[in-house]
Amino acid sequence: MSEFLIDQLNNQFIQSCTLVAGLLSLRILLVHLIKRNREILTEGRRHSITSVKNFSWLIIFFGLLAIWWPELKNFAFSIAAVTLALVIATKELILCFSGAMLRAGTGAFTIGDWIEVGANRGEVIDYNIFSTTLQELDKSPNDYSFTGRTIVIPNSLFLSESIKNLNFFKRYVFHRFSIVVDPHISTADVEQWIVAEINTQSADFIEIARRYNAFIEKRTGVDVPGPEPRIMISTNEYAKRIITVIVFCPTEKAAELERHITQGVLELVFQMEHTIR
Repeated sequence: MSEFLIDQLNNQFIQSCTLVAGLLSLRILLVHLIKRNREILTEGRRHSITSVKNFSWLIIFFGLLAIWWPELKNFAFSIAAVTLALVIATKELILCFSGAMLRAGTGAFTIGDWIEVGANRGEVIDYNIFSTTLQELDKSPNDYSFTGRTIVIPNSLFLSESIKNLNFFKRYVFHRFSIVVDPHISTADVEQWIVAEINTQSADFIEIARRYNAFIEKRTGVDVPGPEPRIMISTNEYAKRIITVIVFCPTEKAAELERHITQGVLELVFQMEHTIR
């Protein structure tokens, strides 16, 4: 009887190894066929690769469950005790799996989306039942540039941190920046110059910006501000004036537009101070 049991376990172990090895080999082959030696993958191909990987894990899971199901039934009470121990020992993995279910159930993001989770910000390039991989976006003042680093975050983070989907900002963004000037500078003149300069610089994309702005309103159902530039004046603790500029512009032009406006304001302020003296 014991020899029969050992033979049965050996057969199940061999079947399990064969299943895992065969499916992993098939997955490697399919991923290779999808990539086809391409260095840069499109979002569609990344979608396909992620689907192949996740689907292979599902088949492996259910395949192993089918192979070992007779043993699991025979040792139900023992398995219950082991399961309880595993739940305690693998709490973080269970939380990661729950986070993956939350992502899938809410449709919070997909491959190619820009997201922000806690202090992590980037473009989603891969995800599975345990983790999500981001192509990291730089912090201010290069908010819309990639750092070249990748971030792998556990899906459990989705249960404790809010998920911000920034996908609308891949093309156009409400870019905000501030310029500090001395209190004796006439901000009215500076404000007029900024508005005129932004209108000049945005002449080639303002119509597309208006359409995209309307598209965001329609998709979100929220009345968002229009694409016209907005300027706010405030002061800081040193009694200096802060000129805050908000402009709706193509994401790739945001940093360049900020540098141009900032440099122009500083030159204008220098001229005004020279005139006063």
